[in-house]
Amino acid sequence: MYKVKATEADLRAAANDLSPGDLAEFRALHGDAKCPVEVLTDALDATTHAIKCGALVLAVGGHGNGIIWFVTTNVVHMLTRSQRFQFYRILKEHYRSLESIQNFQYSNCVSTANHAHIRLLESLGATFAKENSMSPAGFQFKQFWL
Repeated sequence: MYKVKATEADLRAAANDLSPGDLAEFRALHGDAKCPVEVLTDALDATTHAIKCGALVLAVGGHGNGIIWFVTTNVVHMLTRSQRFQFYRILKEHYRSLESIQNFQYSNCVSTANHAHIRLLESLGATFAKENSMSPAGFQFKQFWL
């Protein structure tokens, strides 16, 4: 398992295999107005990375202009317990490296229904806004800082 600069192919693979929670969150944010492939491939920049296991994409994400994002694929659900810990360690190391580069917190919003993503964010040290906000599609989201 390793982290690499993401390619367009990595983003396409992730978009076509989003975990159920992340796909539901995507729909809660965008409704049917946007396609995951278009949104993720448009996000490709110098900050975009992928976590992979062999050729399989586990997650992709990036950061810029104070906004941080990542999504996971269905592959994550197939990992063994030790592989999940390894995945978590890679994410934790990545976000620690961002702390040393920037002197501020990154932010974004997470669907209040995406419990797995919220637990992961909590374990990474995220803090959350007290109030929820509504997405353009009419679903509740909570802002977080990491």
